Amino acid sequence: MSDIRPNPLAWMLPLSALALAAGILLSRRVDAIWFGAAAMAGALAIAGLFHGRTRRAAFLMAVMALGVLRGFAAYHPSLPEEGTYTVTGVVADEVRTRENGQVRTILRQVTLDGKPVFSGAYWTGYPDELPEGLVPGASVSVTARVYHPSGRDNPGGFDFREYLLQRGMTFGVYGMDDVTAEERFSLSGLTARIRHALTEGLTEAMGEEAGGYAAAMLLGNRELISSEDREAFNRLGIAHILSVSGYHVGVLAGLMTMLFRRLKMRRGIRTVITAVVLAGYCLLTGMNAPVVRASVLVVLYQLGRLQNRQNIGLHLLSGSAVLMLLVSPTQLTGASFQLTYGAMLGLLLVLPALERLPVLKKSRFRKLWTALCAAFAAQLGILLPQIYWFQEVPLLAMPLNVLVLAGAGILMTLYWLTLALLALPPVAAVIGAAAGFVTERLLDAIRALGNLNGIVLWVGQGNAATFLGWVIVMGVLSILWTKRRALPALLGAAIMALSLVPWPYAGACYIQFSVGNADAALLRDRDMVIAVDTGEDGDALATYLKQQRLSLDALILTHLHGDHAGGIRALLDNGIPVATVYLADGAENAAIEGGMRALLEELLATGAELRVVARGDVIELPDGVMTVVWPEQGKVRSGMDANLHSLVFHVELMGNTMLLTGDMDGDYERYAEVPVDILKAAHHGSKASTSEAYLEAVAPKTIILSCGDETRQVSMEERSGDVPLYGTREHGAVTISFSPDGYTVRTMR
Repeated sequence: MSDIRPNPLAWMLPLSALALAAGILLSRRVDAIWFGAAAMAGALAIAGLFHGRTRRAAFLMAVMALGVLRGFAAYHPSLPEEGTYTVTGVVADEVRTRENGQVRTILRQVTLDGKPVFSGAYWTGYPDELPEGLVPGASVSVTARVYHPSGRDNPGGFDFREYLLQRGMTFGVYGMDDVTAEERFSLSGLTARIRHALTEGLTEAMGEEAGGYAAAMLLGNRELISSEDREAFNRLGIAHILSVSGYHVGVLAGLMTMLFRRLKMRRGIRTVITAVVLAGYCLLTGMNAPVVRASVLVVLYQLGRLQNRQNIGLHLLSGSAVLMLLVSPTQLTGASFQLTYGAMLGLLLVLPALERLPVLKKSRFRKLWTALCAAFAAQLGILLPQIYWFQEVPLLAMPLNVLVLAGAGILMTLYWLTLALLALPPVAAVIGAAAGFVTERLLDAIRALGNLNGIVLWVGQGNAATFLGWVIVMGVLSILWTKRRALPALLGAAIMALSLVPWPYAGACYIQFSVGNADAALLRDRDMVIAVDTGEDGDALATYLKQQRLSLDALILTHLHGDHAGGIRALLDNGIPVATVYLADGAENAAIEGGMRALLEELLATGAELRVVARGDVIELPDGVMTVVWPEQGKVRSGMDANLHSLVFHVELMGNTMLLTGDMDGDYERYAEVPVDILKAAHHGSKASTSEAYLEAVAPKTIILSCGDETRQVSMEERSGDVPLYGTREHGAVTISFSPDGYTVRTMR
């Protein structure tokens, strides 16, 4: 086969994949589809008039325009009007119940008031009890509210809208009253029922814990894996084992290849059977995107072999990327897509060069060296998306992946055997017991390693310089290493390292995070970082701090209610260092919510210093000062409502003034009647606070409202009159940048 040559235009595939991806990214920024249509028409006209390089450049321009057209349709779908409908659909996923009582699942084949919609829906509700018959595969009918999912509300925060789009859903359905469910045939319902039944069979044969891992690795059902175990896998850099992905499809394809060789099947029959089995596997996993991507890649490879074409890995990878992005453009901006193709790029570009190195070339450790090179190449490939999405570099990932991937292959073989023999319970139980034993021992080791300190390097989210450094390193290591190329490789690594280190911050800003009817904010003045409350779950604050690689010089807790201090847990779980905690005088003796005191003690046990402050106390800032204006010392009685002594700060920063009012009660507003430029409205806009008389006395030029309730926002709008009001419910996170010349306000939406 050495005389076989690839298609002369095959080299255009990688460039086409890049052009398509660029068009899709561009589509997120355009406001109308005419941009892509005009670019497509122009490109086709040029291609028709010219030849050679000009025609090829025009072809790539047309591909980019196609990316704009497909991306615009995917990222800007038509949506049903919000409101209450009679909703019908098929339950296409496990029905999951969260700790707070919320039930959630996915609906396919949806109709609204009898009219079909060409999209899935994310269905949630808080039923008193789980509706009878609400299981995967059931056809359901419910009267519920249809809503449009929100995009990113906070800097670097979770984009719920895009998350749903990547999974084929464009809107949400809320409500679970008067649900009726019945069995009715549909393909999506059938596969959901089968997936659910197989999950139950695995847990019965192997035990709930081991069966849960088997269901995650074979069927994509991760519901039975604890959050603690997921975190351990993340810290070790082996979390990809838990999600059905290219590796898992590769194991299945490898098992089929071994069987085909035993049966001495012809290559054409092998290809057909492989394609059919993988198509069924895609359906079984709910058309899981990584499974579909890997299956397409396997089938393309086998088709190339069938036609006696030379399979060039980069072209196969590019071809599968083009197909996947044409079908589902929103995958491009998902972590799964970037990690999958990053790992494959590393293996295809870097591994061959490393394998040609003379190190241990004739040694009996050659296979081990190859495995280490493969782990290094894959880790280098995923380094950029790993930094962007998780801000962590697992230091044990390379050696562990060599061991874990080898062990996981054996383990998955046992899982597949158990699954295949579920129809023979005694036999399945024997094999399942063996698989369960191996799983438990592996988990013991992973949990022990995952709890070690110093196994994860915390880095910033990265920027354009990080990307440049990564491209340089990948480019150099994609070619056989020589001493002449050592300098550019070191230069690329240095650029990456420097881009991930927090650089001195010269400005000053205040960020009011969007956290519903809760409170979380961040004040930065040069290199001083102060959080004012954490929100209820703390995700918005902790995510921002982790992405920016910032620790807290101070954490001000205005009072110990869960909607202001519950997010301490997220700071602890994300390892965000806190130097000093500020509480109001008497705060710990007030009527506070259960668990808050224990959470505070856990934070203080990490080494944070506790300081109690009252009226007149100050916190010095590099360019200003924060002064406590309420409560007064000794005025808080034991057992009082914590809101009554909520900390209120007057901030002076670069000549600008601001009042941070926490949940200050209206009865105590007279203590904080200080004219300011910016007022953070108290108690989420409650009518019991921030009265019209108080607003007249303070005379703010700008009002910020942390609120998720429409009624409170409307009420606050009525009281604020002509003063600009920036509510997080409407605007998302609000960022105020300060300078000696004044301040500017920016919002996420």
